[in-house]
Amino acid sequence: MKFELDEGIEILARTPAVMRTLLAGVSESWLLGNEGPDTWSPFDVVGHLIHGEKAEWIPRVRIILGREKSAGFEPFDRFAQEKDSARQAIDDLLDEFGSLRSSNIAVLKGFDLTRQDLDLVGKHPEFGTVTLKQLLATWVVHDLGHLFQASRAMARQYEAEVGPWRQYLGVLKVTQ
Repeated sequence: MKFELDEGIEILARTPAVMRTLLAGVSESWLLGNEGPDTWSPFDVVGHLIHGEKAEWIPRVRIILGREKSAGFEPFDRFAQEKDSARQAIDDLLDEFGSLRSSNIAVLKGFDLTRQDLDLVGKHPEFGTVTLKQLLATWVVHDLGHLFQASRAMARQYEAEVGPWRQYLGVLKVTQ
């Protein structure tokens, strides 16, 4: 399947609602459970998604489109949520994520991107030259990966409890 902006936006627009449905009103043990040392809980994932909305996706689109003068992308702090989201209520974080995502999708649509625009390039601090299409496709897959990550962390909380059914539960076979 080739990247299509409208199809990508379909997923980007749904992610906040999916996260809200999965996480709003659940017990703290679901929110804070992770997969072991150096892994993220669903709470951490939401904080990370918020930071991405502020510092990664649209700022990098603006750089590629030349709307911000820069020699390249700023490095992204993949762990900023550890300080930014600490001690916040999940409902507040879900509200913030939904609001930021809605605004960012409006900004993205407002760029009125053409197929030629998708081939424009930016400079990533680790990967070097990347295209706008790659950045936008990554945003979509990033969302899907973190939806899976949050679900997988939740599934792991009952890993020992499922007994022999574990062999049929693919979510428990996937490692981080």
